[in-house]
Amino acid sequence: MDKLIFIVLTIVACTTVQAQLHKGDSLYAIGNYNQAIKEYSLVNNAEVKIAKCYDALGNTTKAINYYKQGIENGDQSLLTQFNYGKLLLKADRYKIADSLFEKLSREQPKNPEFLYQSGLAKEALNDSLAILKFRYATMIDENHLNAQYKVARHFTSKRKFVVAAEHIAIGLKADPQSIRFINLNALVYFYSKNYHGAVNQYEQLLDLNQSNEQLHNNLAISYARTNQFLKAIDQYKFLIEKYNDENPTYHFNLGKMYQAEKEHELAIKSISRAIALQDVPLDMQYLTLATIYKRQGDYKKTFLMIEKAVSESPNDEGLRYQYAIAADNYYKDKKSTIKLYEAYLERYGNTAIYSDLVQQRIKDIKTANHFEKQE
Repeated sequence: MDKLIFIVLTIVACTTVQAQLHKGDSLYAIGNYNQAIKEYSLVNNAEVKIAKCYDALGNTTKAINYYKQGIENGDQSLLTQFNYGKLLLKADRYKIADSLFEKLSREQPKNPEFLYQSGLAKEALNDSLAILKFRYATMIDENHLNAQYKVARHFTSKRKFVVAAEHIAIGLKADPQSIRFINLNALVYFYSKNYHGAVNQYEQLLDLNQSNEQLHNNLAISYARTNQFLKAIDQYKFLIEKYNDENPTYHFNLGKMYQAEKEHELAIKSISRAIALQDVPLDMQYLTLATIYKRQGDYKKTFLMIEKAVSESPNDEGLRYQYAIAADNYYKDKKSTIKLYEAYLERYGNTAIYSDLVQQRIKDIKTANHFEKQE
């Protein structure tokens, strides 16, 4: 009789526990986590369920503590340990997470997700073995796109573009509209100087409603390198208007695009703005302005711009030569011009790059002056 009563009481207790757990599970399923915790707390060995509730509430510390208690009390299932490890990563407890996923990887060496999570922990710890974990994960399952992305990004950053492209291709085959893989593909094309390919990828990102400063900057450069100057102008104007009106490089490159389109006044305005924004050597900016003024036939401004360029980089041999040429075009009195040519020879010697041209020009000027005097 006592045995029968014990069995009945045990069945009733089990039924009550199951009912309690079921009630907690129902509350958890609809997001009523605090009420679910109250129900789970009435049952023994429900620490893992309570941990999941606290995790959903954002109380990471309590969630970790309850996971730990649950595991210590006997819940050693792979799922519990896996969820515990992911929570440790989320809480930046990388060393503990690393140890846990290393253990899980040894127990389940063919599980790519355990390898991937181990890689995440090692990556956070700046452990060089992280990339090996990601690569092993892709070898087990090439469609593990998170691992493929990590590998592709690693090789892109290392400028190993051929290897990177192989992993990117797998990612895009599985998900042709993956923004992260298209972006990596664009970077591979861009840094490989395949600007037509880069344009194609960046335009695809725009079609997917992507927009950030690097994207527009790289696209502007790619348009410029493929002689699509009007499109490059649009991108630089967008960069200036939306991201940084005080970026001298954007204004300077915009000016160069206007120059390519023979919009000289707009080019001068943009480059002048770039100059005003900088507190660094401006020789290239002044030289570009000089080139524009020369095309307009304004030799005075050409000379003045190159004179400023020389003052910015006084040791630049090419600028010194351009300076003499500009003076030659501007001054009617060639005595000043000869002095600049002779200063070039004195500074750089008879073996200088432009020495032969300079010596020949000095002779031509002196010959012309001689015949003028005879007349």
